[in-house]
Amino acid sequence: MVAQRTALDELAAKLATRTRIAFDTEAASFHRYVDRVYLVQVSSDEELALIDPLAIEDLQPLGTLLADENIEVVFHDADYDLRILNRDYGFAARNVFDTRIAAQLAGEESVGLGGLLAKYFEVAVNKKFQRADWSRRPLPDEMVAYAADDTRYLLPLRDLLQTKLEKMNRLDWAEEEFRLLEDRRWTQPVDDNNAYLRIKGAKALPRRALAVLRELYGWRENTASALDRAPFRVLGNAAMLNLARAAPKTLKRLSDTPGVPASAVRRYGHDLLQAVAAGLSVPGKELPKLRRPTRPEADHAYDQRLERLKTLRNRRAKENNMEPGLICPNGTLQAVARAAPETIEQLEAVTEMRQWQRSVLGAAEILEAAGNLKRKRRAES
Repeated sequence: MVAQRTALDELAAKLATRTRIAFDTEAASFHRYVDRVYLVQVSSDEELALIDPLAIEDLQPLGTLLADENIEVVFHDADYDLRILNRDYGFAARNVFDTRIAAQLAGEESVGLGGLLAKYFEVAVNKKFQRADWSRRPLPDEMVAYAADDTRYLLPLRDLLQTKLEKMNRLDWAEEEFRLLEDRRWTQPVDDNNAYLRIKGAKALPRRALAVLRELYGWRENTASALDRAPFRVLGNAAMLNLARAAPKTLKRLSDTPGVPASAVRRYGHDLLQAVAAGLSVPGKELPKLRRPTRPEADHAYDQRLERLKTLRNRRAKENNMEPGLICPNGTLQAVARAAPETIEQLEAVTEMRQWQRSVLGAAEILEAAGNLKRKRRAES
C-alpha cells in the first residue's frame, strides 16, 4: 500500500523505466452518492502496488505515466477507468491496451476479468468484492488481495490475448479500438428535472401519483447527497413507486405501504409524509404531463438500406464466427443507412464505422447495400 507522496514518487520513478504497466481503479458508486476514485492499482512485470487516493491528494506522478507514449498501459475495460481518472484528476492515457476489447475480438466466451483469470490462470475471483465499499479504511486484507489480483495477471493476460489476435489476423482491429480510448474524457451529466421518469414503471402512473413520485425523488436525492450515500440505500425505487400510488398521510399508512422498510419509516417517516403531501398539493394544472414522442414519418428507402446492411453484417459475422453486434453494432449500421454513401470518401466520412469494420464487411459491399437501388436501376437503364 502506498499512502505517502514520497512513496508514490519513488514508485512512479521505477515504473517510468518500464515499457508497460497494468492499471485499474476502484470506486464506490454502489455505496456513495458522490463517486470518486478510492483506490488505484498499478503493476509492472516487477512491481505491484495499491495507491490510496484518500491519503495522497495529488496523484500527478500517475498521470505522467499514463501520458507517456513509451509506456503501454494495460486496462481491463478501460472506458470507465479513463473517464473517472479524467474527471477526478484531469488525466488522459496514451498507448492503451484493453484486455476486455482484446478478449471480445478474440472470440473469448467470457470477457469478464474473473472468467479470463479462471480460464488462463486458474484464479478464482471472489465476487462478493465486486460491489464492495472501497471508501472504507482500513481496507480488510481480503479486499487488498482482491484489488491486487485485478492487475497482477493483466500483463501476462495481455500477452496471451495478443498472441491469439495475431493468429486470427485481428490485432489491427484491436489496435484501432485501443487508439480510440485515448480520447476518452469525462462528460458532465446534463441536469435533468425529469430524472424521476426514468424509474421503471413511473410512466404508467397517473399524473397525481407522478407528482408525488417527483417530490419523493427530489427528497431522496437531497438526502442521499447530504449523507453521501447511494440513493437506493436511502430508499429503493420500488418503495417510492408504491408510496406514489398509495400516497399515505399517516405513519401507520406509511408503515403499511409494501416495500417500505421499517428502518426507513423510523429514520425518515415525517420527511416522507411531507414529500407525499407536497405532491398531493400540486395544483391540477401544474401536474406532470408526459410528452409522447412524435413518430417519425416512414422512410421505406432507409428501412430497405438498413435491412440490406444487416444482412451483409450477419453474413460476415457468421463467416468470422462472431456475434453480429460485435462485428458491427446496429447503431453503426443505422448511421451508414442514414448517410446512404455512394463513394468510398462518403463512407469514410461516417465516423461511427471503424476502418476494420469497413474492411471486414467490404467497402464495395457496404456501398451496394447502402445505395438507393431504384436510383441505380434508373441510371443503368
